[in-house]
Amino acid sequence: MFIYHGKNNEKIDIYDTVKETFLTDKGYYNELSKYVSENVFKHTNIYTVYELNNPKYNKPFKINFNLKEKSQNKKNKLIFVKMIYTVEINDSQNKTIGGSYDVPITFTVKNENGNWYIISKEEEA
Repeated sequence: MFIYHGKNNEKIDIYDTVKETFLTDKGYYNELSKYVSENVFKHTNIYTVYELNNPKYNKPFKINFNLKEKSQNKKNKLIFVKMIYTVEINDSQNKTIGGSYDVPITFTVKNENGNWYIISKEEEA
């Protein structure tokens, strides 16, 4: 899931990590913590944002998720990765639990010696 990305002047690929941050039902686990801050996780993960562990929802869930990277901008040792995501969540009875559609999101990534870490995120309201 996680890939070493080489020198500072190369584009970084955070797609798989961001997708895992949104969709994992394992919580904030050790491997993910190497690449994403706990605060970013808590405000991104659909199981915490939409309270999917609430017993009022019938499992299993049907999750439609789409994520696209739009651009990367570098400033000093920070990289700002702009993405757009859509998520739709239904329960096993096909009742809508929640969703977000075509939401712009920017992840701030600290990059030192080819090792990157997502330190914050910002979504347009």
